[in-house]
Amino acid sequence: MLPDIKIAQINTFLTVAQCKNFRQAASLLCRSQPAVSLAIKQLEQSLGAALFNPERHGELSAFGMAFLPEAKALYKHYETTLHNGISMAQGQSGIIKLGVLPSVAKTVLTHILRAFLAQHPLVHLQVQDDNGDNLRDKVLDGRIDLAISSIWQTELDLHHTHLCADRVGLVARKAHPWMQISNTINWMELGQQKLIRNGTTPLVDNTPAQKFLSAPMQVTHMTSLIAMLEAGAGITTLPWMAFPKDNDELAFRLIEEPPIKRQIALLSSRHHQQMPVAAALKRIIIDTFKRRGKHLESPKHLIT
Repeated sequence: MLPDIKIAQINTFLTVAQCKNFRQAASLLCRSQPAVSLAIKQLEQSLGAALFNPERHGELSAFGMAFLPEAKALYKHYETTLHNGISMAQGQSGIIKLGVLPSVAKTVLTHILRAFLAQHPLVHLQVQDDNGDNLRDKVLDGRIDLAISSIWQTELDLHHTHLCADRVGLVARKAHPWMQISNTINWMELGQQKLIRNGTTPLVDNTPAQKFLSAPMQVTHMTSLIAMLEAGAGITTLPWMAFPKDNDELAFRLIEEPPIKRQIALLSSRHHQQMPVAAALKRIIIDTFKRRGKHLESPKHLIT
């Protein structure tokens, strides 16, 4: 069993070795000389050998010289460990994992990262984008700390902080008749259209657009979905944040009868402990959505 050696005893040894004088070391340590001598004696008893030459007060013994670099390394490690611990406790360092929807990654994530990294440059922030179901599962089992995700319903195992309500619309080529604002959508004719399902289609369940749920075509990745829409393969539904606004071939038309919204929330687990820096990231996410929420929630009736 190793002896119980205090870090203060190591620091006292290093100070005496540096000064080569017990009295000067005592002055630097703001302690009395007897207290310094006692600390050295206790350390020598714990180690089992003399650190200083008893005939030349303040001069290292052969063992003391050999032990000195080990003591320096130990004390340096102690300082580094303590500094890192305090930094993590204050939210200035550590690792945090954030999950986001692809549509959030395209629209808001840059603003969040810019603000967070400016305030916490030493924090290792890991970001991954995924669909809402996978993000939920990752938060629940602790693979990520926070998620900006769509929610279908609240869950007892998760904290939900509302961020914005994302409007849902129809998306197709601009020339598609249903993209013309002067026309009233006749939902009875929806079955005659070529419909495409995607990962956000469940948002239209129990609405006049619910036939999209039984569409024969299904595309899970946005790149492939855009290619199919550009090729005129059909019509789909998307939340406004997910619509590719830089695309010149596609149009977006709000579903207004009734309005359909995707709820975006910040998710965290009620059962997994988080690093202190998570609270700082939460504040920045919430503040960012407050500043940009109106832009995200209020698309025009028809985007061309």
